[in-house]
Amino acid sequence: MKKKLTALILGAAMSLSLLAGCGGGNASKGPAELKLQLWDEAQLPTIQENVDKFNKDHEGEIKVTVEQIPWDTYWTKLDASLETDEAPDVFWMNNYVAKYQAAGLLEPLDSYIEKDSSFDPNSYVQGRYTFFNLEGSQYALPKGLDSVVVALNTELFSRYGVDLPKDGWTWDDMRDIADQLKAAIAAAGGSEYPIVMELDAQPSFMNFLYQNGGYYLSDDGKTCGINEPASKDAVQQVVDLMVNGQMAPYSVLSETKGTDLFISGQAGIVFIGSWKSSVLESSSLAAAGNIQLIQMPSMAVDNHCCLGGLGYTISQRCKNKDAAWEFVKYITGEEAMTHEAEKGIDVPANINAQSAYVANFKNINAQVFMDAAATGFAYPTNGNFDWVSYPNDAMQEAFGQTKTVDEAMESGAAQAQKVLDELFS
Repeated sequence: MKKKLTALILGAAMSLSLLAGCGGGNASKGPAELKLQLWDEAQLPTIQENVDKFNKDHEGEIKVTVEQIPWDTYWTKLDASLETDEAPDVFWMNNYVAKYQAAGLLEPLDSYIEKDSSFDPNSYVQGRYTFFNLEGSQYALPKGLDSVVVALNTELFSRYGVDLPKDGWTWDDMRDIADQLKAAIAAAGGSEYPIVMELDAQPSFMNFLYQNGGYYLSDDGKTCGINEPASKDAVQQVVDLMVNGQMAPYSVLSETKGTDLFISGQAGIVFIGSWKSSVLESSSLAAAGNIQLIQMPSMAVDNHCCLGGLGYTISQRCKNKDAAWEFVKYITGEEAMTHEAEKGIDVPANINAQSAYVANFKNINAQVFMDAAATGFAYPTNGNFDWVSYPNDAMQEAFGQTKTVDEAMESGAAQAQKVLDELFS
């Protein structure tokens, strides 16, 4: 796999001419110059403020410049630069980390971590920190994160006389609550749905597979597990919610986002990611004090959620790696991440900065997203995405009931496994 991934990236790199003078700069003349590459234009002003603060604190020693590349071309340009002298020294990394690590293009951070007594790995949410640990080595420090919880429309519960769920609830409890809501809504001639969700990977089934003892991808990245009995059972439980009228039907959820249905007052329960926190906060439902957040109900194993997010990594070609380490440590540290949190641009993976993010919210208790992250697990990936359409399409076939859960999961897993086997042959 490493050979194939290296060839892929080298092929892109050959499209550029080798130019003199890399972002690493000349360590012997003036400050160590570093180039940071990122993709999000909206986050750029706040990150630039952090970079300016770092540059001021390290004046004459280190100077960081920022290059923002739009998402559409970010990875193409990165691939083409990493084997040339145009490579950025530090850059954003996400689920592709295994691809670049396998190609030998990322600097392992272990030696810097071991000799830096001021660095504490435990200051980060561990599900995000360990995501960037591959084959026993750390390749990035986490920046932000996404977690998943449940939001409750307390006004709807009160109107229909149904008690709110309590922390520690289970899927059995949720089904019972949904039945109570369904009966009360029908009796009153209402049209609301007890439960809604967005049936994409992170806000729904990626959590449920693992919460029920199944898996999407094995720990070694070589096996698709959606056809495992526990995985099939998790998917079947979601299908049953729709079949039993406890959740909005697929025809509705495939047309209208679950979050939109919820904030418009059309649902009692929604499974929702932290990336929708500002949508909840700014809704009239929240302004009226009618949204309560709670952890997801547990399935057979637990209620731990799937965490997304990105991090900062150092290029293997960086000429000033010690300086790059100082910068990466700072930009993911408490001071810089607190500034990001205060601006509300990301949920910090740095635990010490999370309270600043929570303080932005007046209408919802965003601390619940932080609490979910504390026990969350990293989004499962092996850095290659040629195979993922098969299990993801299979999920939609099962949810849409165009195939039985058994048929959809077996077919999706078989197609995915064929690609995975070729990758690792």
